[in-house]
Amino acid sequence: MIGPRLVFVHGWGCGPDIWEPVLEALDQRSACVLDLGYFGASQSDTQQRLDAVLRGSQPVLAVGHSLGFLWLLSRGGWPKGTRFLGINAFGRFAAEDGFSQGVPQRMLTRMQTGLQRDAVQVVNNFRARCGVGPVTPNALCVPALQDGLTELMTLDARPALARLAEVAGTVKVLAGEHDPIVSPGMTQASFPPGVPVEWESEGGHMLPLTHLHVCAEAVRCMMSQNLENS
Repeated sequence: MIGPRLVFVHGWGCGPDIWEPVLEALDQRSACVLDLGYFGASQSDTQQRLDAVLRGSQPVLAVGHSLGFLWLLSRGGWPKGTRFLGINAFGRFAAEDGFSQGVPQRMLTRMQTGLQRDAVQVVNNFRARCGVGPVTPNALCVPALQDGLTELMTLDARPALARLAEVAGTVKVLAGEHDPIVSPGMTQASFPPGVPVEWESEGGHMLPLTHLHVCAEAVRCMMSQNLENS
């Protein structure tokens, strides 16, 4: 039996390097690791790589960290049998009527304005909150970062999650109880009851780095489910 195709996507202000410890633990260095271009990688190349995955018939295990999970769910046309694993993830990020647990829109708007004045400071302040080190001044692609903030403000995967949750085992979430970016309240409010959430009691926002073996084991389990149902 052929296992699922692995696709990984990072979150805002980070890059594909956050997956390196997990991929090493899985011994899956040939996995498709997409780059959202926050540090200058070609977004057209990322889209081409994603299109190649979507054109295939092989089921996918799509793994997203933070915004990466929302980004994956916002893309349609996944092959039959595709499953989704969210790490420090959410179905919606920005607050709106009926979703007070989200981050206020004004905070994201303020970050967008700040990117125009001092992008390095905005990104490094965010990364410090996440618990990762700073980036260098010449590393940033401001338009891609702006696009990412717009996605955090506008994307809403809750309807898609409600449909996916109707099939057991299609979606799973790993969450940190001490995540400074995605509060437990946001996590609970942005996922329907049918989506299982595994809480890490000492976890923050960078589970792929701090709890890499937990993340790797979750990937292995979902890969096994694909094989059993193929």
